[in-house]
Amino acid sequence: MIEISDINDERIKEFISIKDKNLIYKDLFIAETHKVIHKALESKFKVLKVLCTPDYQKENQNLLKKAEEVFILPKTEIEKVIGFKLHHGVLALVQNRPLKKLEELGDRILIFNGVTSPENVGTITRAATAFNFDSIIYDYKSASPFLRRCIRVSMGNVFQARVHKSESLIRTIDKLIESGYDVIATANEEGAKSLLDYTYPKKVAIVIGNEGNGMDREVIDACSRKLYIPIDQHVAHLNAASAASIFLFNSLLK
Repeated sequence: MIEISDINDERIKEFISIKDKNLIYKDLFIAETHKVIHKALESKFKVLKVLCTPDYQKENQNLLKKAEEVFILPKTEIEKVIGFKLHHGVLALVQNRPLKKLEELGDRILIFNGVTSPENVGTITRAATAFNFDSIIYDYKSASPFLRRCIRVSMGNVFQARVHKSESLIRTIDKLIESGYDVIATANEEGAKSLLDYTYPKKVAIVIGNEGNGMDREVIDACSRKLYIPIDQHVAHLNAASAASIFLFNSLLK
């Protein structure tokens, strides 16, 4: 445990005015809140540094032994370092694990197509793991599930997922179909089948589109089938997280 006296200490430079994108390029990410950091420390991810208050350190001494380094600062000083109000008294710098190859993913896959909202990515990731979709693919237009806000909203459940990044979702979908997956476009349009009439196969991938515009046209066309959620005609559509949760949960019913 190392007590810090200078908020510009080089040893905590990754926490200074946190910039997610800079860290992601170095295969690093920041985790925050008690529950999320506990999950990180208990996962296969390597927790490189923890920055916390004296009270947090005293209450979690045994768990913090799993971190490589622990730096201690008063809460008000930590807030000066990170540049925003800290509600839980702790942050962690975590080494990301290598992203999975496509062939390393499981039988149930959730795919993000242009989902840019960290709140939606985090919420949907949490729902995916809750309903036994242990694999996630995100395209180059989507927010990384390892952004600080995404991790927090997912409650750290992304640590349990197999994550793959696709540079070409069309090619990725083609490969999934060749490997026996039924790839579902979630699109309320002509030719789509009601979710209520669909039975999930063993190998399935569900694509969730952008919050405002839905899925890309070429991505819809590349999928094996189109499904829609039957809703009241006066409601144009559900938001991405709500729709995803319904599609994911329905896989448990059939």
